[in-house]
Amino acid sequence: MVRSTGVSNRLDIMVRIIWAQIVRRWTRSAALGAGLVVAVTSFIVLTETAETSRLDVTDTVATNARAAYDILVRPRGAGTGIESSAGLVRPNFISDTEPGINMAQLEAVRRTPGVEVAAPIAMLGIGMPDLRVPIDLGQVVPDDERSAYRITLDWRTDRGLSQVGQGEPSYVYFTPNPVEHKDVFTVPSGGAVSGSALDEITSSGARMGLCGEQFGVVPPLLRTSPMQLVERAQCYSLTADSRSYAAGKKAFFLEWRVPYVMAAIDPQAEADLVGLDRAMVSGDYLSSIDVSDQGEQLGHPVPVIAANRPFVDQEVVAKIERLPDATAEQFPGSLENPASLGSFADTAPGETVATVTMDSADATNYLLQNLGSAGGNTQLLSYWTASPTEHSISSDGTLVPREQDVPPDVWKASQNSYLGKAPATAGDVNFRSMESHRLQPGKGPSDAANLILAGRFDPTKIESFSALAEVPLAAYQVPSLSGADEQTRELLQDQALLPSGNPAGYLQQPPLLLTTLDAATGFQGAYGRAPENGPVSAIRIRVAGVEGIDDVSRERVRVVAESIAESTGLTVDVTLGASPSGQTVVLPAGELGRPELKLKEWWTKKGVAVVIKDAVERKSLIIFVLVLTVCGLFIWNASAAAVRVRRAELGVLACMGWSRNQLFGVILGELVFLGFLAGLLGVVASRLVGAGLDIDVSWPRALLAVPVAMIVSVLSGLVPASVAARSDPLAAVRPPVSDGPRGHLRFGILGLVVANVRRVPGRTFLGAGALAVAIASLTLLLSITWAFEGTLVGSLLGDAIAVQVRKPDVVAVAAMLLLAVMAVMDVTYLNVRDRVSEFATLEAMGWSKRALTTLVVSEGALLGFIGAVAGVVVGLALALGLTGGEGLGRLAGVSVAAGAMGIAISAVAALLPVQAIRSKSIATFLSAD
Repeated sequence: MVRSTGVSNRLDIMVRIIWAQIVRRWTRSAALGAGLVVAVTSFIVLTETAETSRLDVTDTVATNARAAYDILVRPRGAGTGIESSAGLVRPNFISDTEPGINMAQLEAVRRTPGVEVAAPIAMLGIGMPDLRVPIDLGQVVPDDERSAYRITLDWRTDRGLSQVGQGEPSYVYFTPNPVEHKDVFTVPSGGAVSGSALDEITSSGARMGLCGEQFGVVPPLLRTSPMQLVERAQCYSLTADSRSYAAGKKAFFLEWRVPYVMAAIDPQAEADLVGLDRAMVSGDYLSSIDVSDQGEQLGHPVPVIAANRPFVDQEVVAKIERLPDATAEQFPGSLENPASLGSFADTAPGETVATVTMDSADATNYLLQNLGSAGGNTQLLSYWTASPTEHSISSDGTLVPREQDVPPDVWKASQNSYLGKAPATAGDVNFRSMESHRLQPGKGPSDAANLILAGRFDPTKIESFSALAEVPLAAYQVPSLSGADEQTRELLQDQALLPSGNPAGYLQQPPLLLTTLDAATGFQGAYGRAPENGPVSAIRIRVAGVEGIDDVSRERVRVVAESIAESTGLTVDVTLGASPSGQTVVLPAGELGRPELKLKEWWTKKGVAVVIKDAVERKSLIIFVLVLTVCGLFIWNASAAAVRVRRAELGVLACMGWSRNQLFGVILGELVFLGFLAGLLGVVASRLVGAGLDIDVSWPRALLAVPVAMIVSVLSGLVPASVAARSDPLAAVRPPVSDGPRGHLRFGILGLVVANVRRVPGRTFLGAGALAVAIASLTLLLSITWAFEGTLVGSLLGDAIAVQVRKPDVVAVAAMLLLAVMAVMDVTYLNVRDRVSEFATLEAMGWSKRALTTLVVSEGALLGFIGAVAGVVVGLALALGLTGGEGLGRLAGVSVAAGAMGIAISAVAALLPVQAIRSKSIATFLSAD
């Protein structure tokens, strides 16, 4: 008999009762302790995983957040509607950005506190010199006899999908006799021009006109398109030719219009920003060039450096046919132009003797050799500028470029030229408008820019930055598009689509030639193009003291950006933390055979890294709260069940005069002690589980299991302990199970299942509630993951991070489901313990153990159905609120799957209590009770 003999005696009795309860009901204590161990171990391992993942993500973001520059400054009003609405910047945007920043604004930017490097770039335009690229025929042309050949050209681009023939074939004639080119013609008294442009001098000294170029007799061939060749009939000497470029060469000189983009930079700023000076592979860097060393030059000397590789996908296939010897003998002295329709050469048969393929690399190298040689075609008599592309957005979000009309006369190189010259691919569909800039009236070659090649750089040696957060540098990167669907990838042969060589095409090549701002501003006036608002197209800025996307660095960039915007009025964008974002572009079918293509183009999405960092921290916090909530509900359910089992004992203590505080202390003390023991076990378990999952759980974090277990035990046991404190002394004589709805055997097992679940509504509510929270948390967690990854996907940095963050999600789901299983198992076990007399009666009536097993499992399944439905409803509502109501179909699928999992879990959880029935006789249970 227990008596009250003072506070200390009562405290001693409370401790003994607590210990006695733990020992006597060791199975119940073990179950509660096991739940606590699972709960705190799951929490410790999960928080370590999530924290490690967060640190890994933060490190990944910080490592990849810094691009070449932190701020981009462009002229006022720069940017497209898509950029404004979606925070996207089109690739290679600098190549078609109009000038609009003056030198005073550039200096103001450089004076802004915090600016470490301000590197301007001015897009000058597109040059297109008259190149004569030799097609080598040395293997087929004999040395000692006349020979003639028909040249048929086939231009190819877009990975072979676009092809254009040159139209009528060209012809080339070779002779071992000397060829002279007359510059002076005599006019007889009759007024007709005599003589010829080219004469072949025979061994007797006779002069015979070549290639039908006798003036006043045969009119020249008329061109009807700027894409056509000008000189389709060529005649050369194998020994002595007055034309220096042709002397002794066995070649057909192809008119290859190679468009190249020119830009102007500040050499020192560019070296500081991207290390351009260290990318030089030959010659001198711009900052070390002295144009006075070049000697006498016609025109305004403009030093340039060039990329050492082409940026264009274009090739020409030349089929070479040799004409009969008799046809070759007709070239000298004939009044017919061999290239004329129906001429002696046009109607002659031919034998294919060679097929020669040349690509844009050959043409670009010849261009650069030309610029670097004395007497080369280095003067810029005209150039062009192209507008940016414009897009329409289709209903499914894909981008469709808008076609533009380019009139033929835009290709004129001068005001007086009859028909201009354009690249062979300029006859395709155009997506940019073009504007020509010619020498103004009164200006001549002495006023034109004279390009002087000083050196070459390798774009691949430019200081590299992470591809996950790369902002296109424009001056050094080749824009490319990959296939967005299987059909397009097959058409492109799994290769990237590159610029086609059409200046008005969709893809614009980056600058091939770079010069200095000083040199560029010195010649623009001769072409009537002195930008009204200034020559600079963009300024790329690196901010001092920026080390990543930490708060301090972000604030430094923000302050500098705002200061520049306020002082200059220019368009200012923060590029810190940007990342490439794939956009689907539908390129319409072309005029040269290319079908419609569905392509992926990497635009730049601003602020991705900051969004990722904030989302990771927010998601980690939500996961911690969810897991703690499920842990707490599990302990609450277990504590409430323990109080219910001990209701008679607590009633006896109340009859003996125990106060409510003392009854409260008995229950809470037991939970605190179990929490302490479970915490110690949780320390060891978290280390072991972490090692098994290859997660490094540190000792300081593992030791947190002790206070976490005790705090969770106390908080979760407050309500059950309060219930115990209000115990009624009459509870000692009441039956352990209150009357409730009774099942009827005529309804079989189903009637008993429903009645038993309804019999103890409080316990059913706790069990189903614990499961409901787990299912709701599962639904919500999956939705959080989906919404979180939805924040990430679509950029290279986000795609990489999305893979990293899934591990803690899986651990969290596993932890919550395990706790839910234990909660349902606990409720089912208590139900079996309370109803041993009922099971004895059913067994006496002839029920088999298999039937009793089916009864218990069915009760677990019904309990699971109630909890799963409630959990799905709550979780779906919270998830829809989290995602803004989007993706209802996908969320519904997730919810149904989670609900089905909850029902299955409950049925499986009931199997352990069933084993108690199958392994022991009912009499054993009755004697124990």
